[in-house]
Amino acid sequence: MLLNLFDTTPEIEREPELQTNFEIEAHGSRVPVRIVFEPRPNNRVSINKNGILIRINRYQNKSEQRQNIDKLLKWAKEKLDGKPQLLDTLPQRHYTNGEVLRVGDTEFVISVFYNDQNKSTAKIFKNNIVLQLAKGLTKEVQDNASSYLVAKCIAKHYQPIISQRISELNERFFKRQVKSVRLKYATSFWGHCSHDGNIVISVRLMFAPKKVIDYVLIHELAHLIHHNHSAQFWKVVEQIMPDYMHAEKHLKEFSAKYYL
Repeated sequence: MLLNLFDTTPEIEREPELQTNFEIEAHGSRVPVRIVFEPRPNNRVSINKNGILIRINRYQNKSEQRQNIDKLLKWAKEKLDGKPQLLDTLPQRHYTNGEVLRVGDTEFVISVFYNDQNKSTAKIFKNNIVLQLAKGLTKEVQDNASSYLVAKCIAKHYQPIISQRISELNERFFKRQVKSVRLKYATSFWGHCSHDGNIVISVRLMFAPKKVIDYVLIHELAHLIHHNHSAQFWKVVEQIMPDYMHAEKHLKEFSAKYYL
């Protein structure tokens, strides 16, 4: 059942500039919630030190918006009840021209340029990432934009590599249907597998050793058999990777060091 969190909040209008702010209780704390209505094709939610941020497609009708907001709030609250540390923040990188970014065994050279346009873009060519940033941005906005753009480039670089590795592991151990594989800069999970076989891997995982990456891929593929974390699920994982706990320990120890 969806959370009826709007019973005590102001009526929501579908205006592009509107932001709705309130708080919910999660893990015994009051957590700020900000809802932004934007001209976007989908809806999404993120959790960080500032609380919960929900971005909603402003072209949906009000009923659809309410249902999607309730659904995303329910997901965020469940995440925070189990992992309150999600409200902790990762350090913010500041990329400089000529900087070398090491991701796993690969080094990427960052080139930074500024333009007179109102948007920032990035391109990746082999191991070179070229950032074209809009002039006049504040340091915070520039750093946020740079992190987002670098993450997209890293995702593009590793997409075929991770897709191929998932295919190999699936063929060897699972032989289940994988509908899609996507990389994104996620801070609240290392991997995710939907009921219909859509796998999402956090770009942050690319910093980890190959065996740790394999563990996460095996973990998500195992969800094609058991879409839970039951004893049967962990038995499948352990049969394929008996020492998987070492990978789990590594991810907990280095989580705060793997960021873009």
